[in-house]
Amino acid sequence: MKKRLKRVIGGAMMLVVVLLATPQGVMASRTYRRTRTTPVAKKAYYTTDTKSHTFRANGNYSRWTFKANHDLKNYRNTTWVTTQKTYIMMNGKRVLYYWVHNSKNNATGWIWSGYLKSKATASVPKTEAQLVAQTKVAKKAQQIVTVVQNGPSTATLKLWQKQRNATWQNELTASSRIGANGIGHSREGSSTTPIGAYHLSTAFGKATTARTAGMSYRQIKANSYWIEDPNDRQYNTWQTRGWANNQNEHLIDYTRAAPHNQYELAVVMDNRGQNNGSGFFIHVKNQWATAGCVSISLPELRNLVSQLGQQAYVIDVQKVAQLQNY
Repeated sequence: MKKRLKRVIGGAMMLVVVLLATPQGVMASRTYRRTRTTPVAKKAYYTTDTKSHTFRANGNYSRWTFKANHDLKNYRNTTWVTTQKTYIMMNGKRVLYYWVHNSKNNATGWIWSGYLKSKATASVPKTEAQLVAQTKVAKKAQQIVTVVQNGPSTATLKLWQKQRNATWQNELTASSRIGANGIGHSREGSSTTPIGAYHLSTAFGKATTARTAGMSYRQIKANSYWIEDPNDRQYNTWQTRGWANNQNEHLIDYTRAAPHNQYELAVVMDNRGQNNGSGFFIHVKNQWATAGCVSISLPELRNLVSQLGQQAYVIDVQKVAQLQNY
């Protein structure tokens, strides 16, 4: 009986110690001291606790109080990502807390490290800039244009510029129209914007000159054709001819008044030799889906062209995550 009583008393004392050293023993009315906040590497966690909370910052470093802001029971099977840490002095001991973010409702707050369990299968979502930096073409490109489909025949176009530290900065974002059948595996006449990465080789248009960042420019003449007849030995190239059959594009026909001014300014997406169609450009947008090109407004296109050099590429994808494939 005495031995049993000792065990009960001993167990109760241990429980008191645990409660005093963990957030289960915190009191909202009590103030605590804490260390300065320091950043930590982002890491994904989950928590199985359903009785505690995250806490918002409340007070200063010498008088910090616990103010609950999110109940953990509402965030089961979700991912918490750590970004900062601090130590709170509790009963003479330093207790580690992390500042966390949850994509569900963008919840944030401080949480006791003991409630967090490493989520080995979870990864911190990469930003679009990080995905661009990790593409294969990033090694040889100075500018990358990403075209990410967001509707049956619409997409978001972004221009990314390489920085000195090998990161990528977004310089332009524009709403675009793409092929009537979206982005995918194209062929001649499929009205599909070709998925993949392509060199942006040259700009062209109606004007005598155009401002670029080093990219070449070519003016359309009355005898300028883009050859789209698969049986022509000069298939998928710009040619100067007195005449070409109606399978080919007479470029000057698309430099008239809007909405027939698609080639008032354009950039070639060079897909030669890939057997996935011909005549793919970034050109001026009108009210219709394209036959496979990417189109944006004329002011946005002028802005885009002005920033393109000789090492510019475009990546056309259906989803942002697919960028890492190219």
